Amino acid sequence: MTSLAQITAVAFYQDPQAALAWLSAAFGFETTVLLTDSEGRLAHAEMELSGVRLGVAGEWEGGVLGPARMRSPATLAGQGTQFCRIELPRQIDIDQHCERASQAGAQITQAPQDEFYGDRTYRCLDLEGHVWNFSQPRRTVSPAEITAATGLIYAVGGEGAGRPQEEARSAVTPYVSYSDPQAAYAWLEAAFGLEPRIYVTDDAGELVHAEMTFRGQTLGVSRAWSDRHATPGEIQGRNTQTVHLQLTFDIDAHHARAVAAGAEIIRPLETQAYGDRTYLALDPEGHVWSFGQTVAPMSPDEWDAQLGTSTSQRPATP
Repeated sequence: MTSLAQITAVAFYQDPQAALAWLSAAFGFETTVLLTDSEGRLAHAEMELSGVRLGVAGEWEGGVLGPARMRSPATLAGQGTQFCRIELPRQIDIDQHCERASQAGAQITQAPQDEFYGDRTYRCLDLEGHVWNFSQPRRTVSPAEITAATGLIYAVGGEGAGRPQEEARSAVTPYVSYSDPQAAYAWLEAAFGLEPRIYVTDDAGELVHAEMTFRGQTLGVSRAWSDRHATPGEIQGRNTQTVHLQLTFDIDAHHARAVAAGAEIIRPLETQAYGDRTYLALDPEGHVWSFGQTVAPMSPDEWDAQLGTSTSQRPATP
């Protein structure tokens, strides 16, 4: 529908309209797309911060989703299946950003501090319990320096001898929680075509941190590492976020590859009224993945005519 980032995280809320206003006040996101139905209910929303995009949606479920149900952490006693890492540009003062978030009501779970990997970072919970990690690069630290300082071992694609190539990370990184992240890492490469980037283990071989890439964008693979995190299997198949991957060509071949690898297709491959060809799938642990390819570009006026929606940049002022 728009020129989406290649990987787009979507967060689900009990009250998505309130979330749009709060994410603007607390974190500085701006609403860039807002679709509402004829009764004013939110159908689709996108926000942007320093050139990167985030989707915002209400809780939903339906027959096309199979066992998956999209829920807010507020509905799940504070647990979430993913969290979002935002890399702030240098022109934003990260300490002031944390103070702004706190004044807006964010629960700061880690105050800004300089990390061993070279970033200054703070963490917080939003109004419905989603976990947010804001960071800002302060100095360049090589994998060898991190290993020397912490004992953590870097590998690429699970191969212990490898070292990752130094490359830019995307400004918004969804982190997806798995009970078996090593198996998930291999499956995501085989099924969806994500490329291995970095796999960090401790001296016992346990996963500490892992990243994959898709069209230059970063996606994190992790364990459910705190009582704020859970896999869908631990919360009856429910998800608090989903990840959308926007393809540039041959979504039919991508769909066939996912099916061959064992993905459960919960929304069939079909061309939508807004001009994208899409499908939805579950991975082996029940995370919802969305895939799309624009096959008939449309203007907002054109898709509103097709869908009966109303598209704007910001919510209407009461």
